[in-house]
Amino acid sequence: MTCGGCVNNVKQALLKVTDVTEADVQLHPQTAVVTMNKLITVIELQKQLSKAGQYTIKEVA
Repeated sequence: MTCGGCVNNVKQALLKVTDVTEADVQLHPQTAVVTMNKLITVIELQKQLSKAGQYTIKEVA
């Protein structure tokens, strides 16, 4: 992500995933905290992000 538009794109893409209730996306540092009703795999989240652009996501424990 390089700008506020990217942050918004990522947030909106994540919110389109079924059972995602909240997505807090930050540019500096590049992070996204996702709140969900059930476990959603990183693969499922990445699939939706790929529709929004060339964004990637990785799980941090």
